[in-house]
Amino acid sequence: MKRVLISIAALTILIFVAGCSLFGGSNTGSPGNEQQNSPNINNEIKEPDSEKSPAENGTMTVTLYFGDFQAEKVAPETRTLEIKAEDNIERVIFNELAKGPASEELDPVIPEGTQLLSIKTEKGVCTLDLSKEFVENHIGGSVAELMTISSIVASLTELPEIDKVQFLIEGDVREFFIHEALDTPIQRNESIIKK
Repeated sequence: MKRVLISIAALTILIFVAGCSLFGGSNTGSPGNEQQNSPNINNEIKEPDSEKSPAENGTMTVTLYFGDFQAEKVAPETRTLEIKAEDNIERVIFNELAKGPASEELDPVIPEGTQLLSIKTEKGVCTLDLSKEFVENHIGGSVAELMTISSIVASLTELPEIDKVQFLIEGDVREFFIHEALDTPIQRNESIIKK
């Protein structure tokens, strides 16, 4: 009987210790902070709004969206990127969009000279603060604006922690891009994404 009680006590302690180590890992990130801190790549449990970690081997496959040649939809382009531990994934995605598509059948969507001033994700909303060149250097037209906005939103919402994108220009909410509304967070529009 004594042996059974000792076995049950030992088993209970093992289960308790395993449970504590599973759910009690340190969590240094906090939602709402500027997302330019290093992502954690040592498999710690993360809060839902924390930055997405790259794969252990330093590569990550991302899906970017660019305007199709008919300017009717945004089309996917997959890239495998080398990611460093200190990289902000949202910033990496935006910078890849700014480089333009690899395919000649797709059109670039980020106006030349656009600077990404800051980027952070909080409660499912990724807030991009862009320089004035985003508006000033845009080719114009409501269709081109729709392609630009849709490609950014579709690319960033590929990350599971992002549901919507809020655009700021030089730190301020802008009511309209030129034609398209920018004053509220924009969610992914599946109807404009080419399958």
